[in-house]
Amino acid sequence: MSTQTPDQDEDKKRPTKTSESDSQESSKVETESAEMIELSEDAAKLVEDLQRERDDALEQRQRALADFSNYQRRASENERRALQEGAVRAVRPILTVLDHFDLALGQNTDQLTVDQLIGGVKMVRDELFKALQTTGVERISPETGEPFNPNQHEAMMREASGEVAPGHVVRTLQPGYRMGEQVLRPAKVMIAEESETPDEESDGARE
Repeated sequence: MSTQTPDQDEDKKRPTKTSESDSQESSKVETESAEMIELSEDAAKLVEDLQRERDDALEQRQRALADFSNYQRRASENERRALQEGAVRAVRPILTVLDHFDLALGQNTDQLTVDQLIGGVKMVRDELFKALQTTGVERISPETGEPFNPNQHEAMMREASGEVAPGHVVRTLQPGYRMGEQVLRPAKVMIAEESETPDEESDGARE
């Protein structure tokens, strides 16, 4: 039967330094493992969130492109319809003018007088101008003495006039037309210029 001293029994009960170190190392490893697992889960969640945001952004982009494409198609269709409606409004009144031409061409010219022929032409001309007026066309025909307007008039000739102030219209050679503020064709006019004084005329004669 073996006998042990009290010191030997105490040594068995006291943990060794090696076992304490191993325990601390194991605890440290477990802590680091838990932190890594937590970081991995956070990273996975972040990746998932980023993928979801990417998918949402792509979906919004595709929706925006589709909306823009639909807008372009509607705008193009509206423009086409507006042009067609404008053309219809412009052409419809002219059909009456064509009817008058057909009526005039169907007449027996041997039975028409010159006055009747001129009257028929004037009637067709008036109908045509009335048709143009329905589209917003207005006549530009300045009166004598009206100031020259370079935006609506085109000076074709100049003439000294004792009755019309210089820079004013003497007479209209050809009327112009406008639609709203847009001039389709300026009126061709003759404008007055400075007339020579008697002294200038005599000086010119002496020269």
